[in-house]
Amino acid sequence: MRVALRFAIVIGVCMPGAAWAGPDTDPLVPMNESLGRAADAPLPEVVARIGDEIITGAEFQRDLEYRLRRMEAIQGRSITPDTAFRRETLQDVIDGRILKILAKNAGIVVTDEEVAAEYEQGRAALGSEDAFQAYLKREGMTEDYLLQEIRNRLMTERWVERKTAGIHISEQDLRREYERWTREGRLVRTGRTADIAHILIRVASESPGDDDAARQRIEAVRNRILAGENFQDVAREVSEDPVSAPLGGEYLEAAPGKMLPEVEERLFTLVIGEVSEPFRSRHGWHIMTVLAQNAPGVISYERARELLHTSLLNARKNAILSKIVEDAKKVLDIEIFRISEDSEENQTQKEIVAP
Repeated sequence: MRVALRFAIVIGVCMPGAAWAGPDTDPLVPMNESLGRAADAPLPEVVARIGDEIITGAEFQRDLEYRLRRMEAIQGRSITPDTAFRRETLQDVIDGRILKILAKNAGIVVTDEEVAAEYEQGRAALGSEDAFQAYLKREGMTEDYLLQEIRNRLMTERWVERKTAGIHISEQDLRREYERWTREGRLVRTGRTADIAHILIRVASESPGDDDAARQRIEAVRNRILAGENFQDVAREVSEDPVSAPLGGEYLEAAPGKMLPEVEERLFTLVIGEVSEPFRSRHGWHIMTVLAQNAPGVISYERARELLHTSLLNARKNAILSKIVEDAKKVLDIEIFRISEDSEENQTQKEIVAP
């Protein structure tokens, strides 16, 4: 996640909008964060070109690491960024760039004031100027580049909303999906679960100073909540967990064996509604609150309805946007540059994709 998603860069067609803690979406589990392994193969200076738009090796590397973090968080396991993973990521990046081109060609306008507002909120969420500069250095970005990426994201999101505004999910659709999920066992609790909300502040490096800075930030966040601010609102603003931040920090149906040990030990010991003291994991500093605790059994339609709606909505958005992107690929001039695997000199090769 880019800071509180306000510094997010669109790299795919449509990201999932909801995540329950379970076999398919295990959050906050121990995962391999040695992102350097995503860079095992060298990258050319330019990895792809779509019309006049280029995707640099540095941009692709940044998006590769972001996708790796997100996929590991969602799937709850380590992922090896092999050739197939890199190719899939590049296709995601290309698709995202095509959406940006289409949004720009559609004349979508984002004002300087809107960009500045997003920029300042994301910057404030980092807590200090030093943290902001560390973020820019870690991501390999300048402030000007970051501002342009915020503009691109806002423009693309606005265009996507316009193109998918007419989607309707009927009650019949939801009931049918509920029956399917129930048949597949996706809505059966085999043991106790808890609904939690969670905020993560990552530690920039292994230095004691960075660890202390992250701890101070999470303590300040906790104090805001204790002073009366809504936990979920604050989580959306500051949490650095890529899966839960857009959902107000929520993980529903969190179960033992599916979470970080430091989270698991608090699932059934925290008083419902209490905000935990800050605690440390390999990911950084956390606070959490338990919203509810659930007994074994089949999850009711009423409880699953929002998740079902989000799942169907995202699927239909993806179908619409995927069709638009595929149609655009037929007319756009797309080239992919790759490193030769057969040449000792690792010279760049060019692959003409479309038209």
